[in-house]
Amino acid sequence: MELRQLKYFVTLAEELHFGRAADRVGIAQPALSQQIRQLEQELGGALFIRTKRSVSLTAAGGLFYEEARNLLHHADRAVDKVRSALSGMIGDLRIGFVESATWDILPQVISAYRQTYPKVQITPCHLHSSSQIEALLDGTLSIGITGIPVNEPLLMSYSIRSEPFWVALPPEHPLGNRHTVHIGELSRESFITTNREVGKVYYDTMIQICMEAGFSPAIVQTADEMHTLLSLVSSGLGIALIHESARHLRTDLTYKPVLGVSQSAYRMSFVWKKDHISPLLRGFLDTMQKLYPQQDH
Repeated sequence: MELRQLKYFVTLAEELHFGRAADRVGIAQPALSQQIRQLEQELGGALFIRTKRSVSLTAAGGLFYEEARNLLHHADRAVDKVRSALSGMIGDLRIGFVESATWDILPQVISAYRQTYPKVQITPCHLHSSSQIEALLDGTLSIGITGIPVNEPLLMSYSIRSEPFWVALPPEHPLGNRHTVHIGELSRESFITTNREVGKVYYDTMIQICMEAGFSPAIVQTADEMHTLLSLVSSGLGIALIHESARHLRTDLTYKPVLGVSQSAYRMSFVWKKDHISPLLRGFLDTMQKLYPQQDH
C-alpha cells in the first residue's frame, strides 16, 4: 500500500465520482479505477459500491476513509517538519555562554535570531569557557560564547571583541582621581580575583601582567562570579583587575583603564565544532555575522 493509493481513495471517497476524482488527482479515470481495485484486493474487500448511476462507500470504506485521511495528514505534517528541519527553521539550539555574555551579547543575538527563526527551541546553558569547549567537543552544545582564546583544532571561533584591562577601585581610593592607572602603580595593593578554577586563562593572564610589571599581586580574596568580586571591592577589601564591560555591573565603584599592559583581559568569541554545522546552526551563524564585525582570530 502506497501513500498515493491512499490519496486516490480519499479523493474518490470525497467526490463519489470517478471522473471528478481522477481530475483532482491528475490521472486518467481508468488508472484511478485500477488503483482502487488494487487497494481493495490488498485489503481483502470492497471499499465502494459501484452502480451505473452512483458510487458510495461501503461500511468498511467509511471506516477506512477516516483512517486514511488521518494517515495522509500525519504524512504531510512529517514532510513539513523534515523540510523545516533541513532548512534550519525548527530544532533545538543549545547555546553555551559565560556570565559577561548575558550583559549584551546573548540577549542581542537571541532577539535577532528569533525574528527569522521563531520556531527554533533555544536552550541557554551558563558554563565557563573551559566547560563550553568540552561540551562542544562531545556534542552537548551547538555553539558557545567564550571569553578566552580557543586553540582547539576541532573547533572554529569567531571573535566579537577584545576587552582591555581596567581596575575596579573602592570608593574614596587614592587612585580614583586619576584618568588612567599604570599597572606598576598597583604593586602595593590588595587584590581580589576570580577563582582560577572558574577562569584559568583570565586568572593566569592577570598574574602574568603583574609579574611583567615587576610584582606578584597580593591576593586577599577570590570569588566565583564577577558580581561577587565587585561587591567585595565595594566593601573596601581590595582592588580588582577586570575586563572593560564588567564596569557596568556596579555604579558605586571607580573604574580606570590600566596602562602598561600588553594583553587583553577578555576575548569574546562564538565557538562551534567544525564538522557540526547543521542547517540550524548555519542560520544562527548567519545572524551572528550580521550583528558583529569579524576580528582577526
